Amino acid sequence: MTVKTSPLVSVLMPVFNAERYVAEAIESILRQSFQDFEFIIIDDGSTDGTLDILKRYAARDSRIRLVSRENRGLVATLNEGIGLARGQWIARMDADDVALPQRLALQVKHLEATHADFCGGSVECFGGWRTVWRYPATHEACEVHLLFAVPVAHPTVIGRREAFAQLRYQPEFPYAEDYDLWQRAWAAGYRFVNVPEIVLRYRIHAGQVSSRKKKEQKETSKAVRIRHWQALLPDLGEEEVANLVQVMDCEQGKTDLFVPVFERLLAHYSGEAREILLSDIYWIFRRLAGGDRSSAWNWVRLTSSCRYESSALRSWMRASVIAGISVLHLRSGSQGYHALRRLRNRLTSFTRF
Repeated sequence: MTVKTSPLVSVLMPVFNAERYVAEAIESILRQSFQDFEFIIIDDGSTDGTLDILKRYAARDSRIRLVSRENRGLVATLNEGIGLARGQWIARMDADDVALPQRLALQVKHLEATHADFCGGSVECFGGWRTVWRYPATHEACEVHLLFAVPVAHPTVIGRREAFAQLRYQPEFPYAEDYDLWQRAWAAGYRFVNVPEIVLRYRIHAGQVSSRKKKEQKETSKAVRIRHWQALLPDLGEEEVANLVQVMDCEQGKTDLFVPVFERLLAHYSGEAREILLSDIYWIFRRLAGGDRSSAWNWVRLTSSCRYESSALRSWMRASVIAGISVLHLRSGSQGYHALRRLRNRLTSFTRF
């Protein structure tokens, strides 16, 4: 197959010691229904049989541009790939995941329709455990979700090459380089969207960075989170913001601390953005409820102070869960807390909350 000089999409996949999974990842890209792409694969100094597998695929398909050299780490590898990309869009891919056949087609179409700069999609987790991760659809909802977590799944992202080239990944944010990039992209005025469809199967295994470097990732993410809180709420003092984020991260403290701030945010946003904010607030209150008897009352105050756009049943069920955790003093991570979570999962078979 002949590769265009300037394909519409450059798929970028860094690889390091992924011989168990990389063939499946490559196949999932080569079998995309959307065909106007180049496939940049950078072997970051693998010491297992990865490189042999990559060479076999590169010899079979001219869309693959294979680079192999000594180990330099993920951030350096991603930035190298950005420099090599020739497409209008750069699509991220990880060597242990599986892209669904319609992934590129769905996302390119959505980017063209919305005129957004970055687009992610829903993710189906498999391997260690199974679930589906869904992300905010609109830019405003992504904006507010950045206060708490990443608004797009990194291995699903397609973004403008110019945006990636301008911002690049920063080595100062190891294990949270994507969170840092999305926040800086938002600050630079770039817009985010997500398609609702599942576009990628995300493999859960002990060897991935999010499993091995969980503590370091959490600490680095905290710095990004503080930066976004200060950007969205510039009148809050640095100490106040740091305190809010610290309480969220350590999952110990009083929900009273958050009520004035969340009331302001809920009054500012509407539609999906408000729904995402309410969902994020709910999870914070759940985690704090075991040590805070006022958490359920504060939840009711917040949801009654704004028009709750989901069903009344969802609001009541969320309040009931928070109240139950509070009354029983169930700390986040305890057996009782997880038992209540399992009950909640059964209830979601007929209603999401």
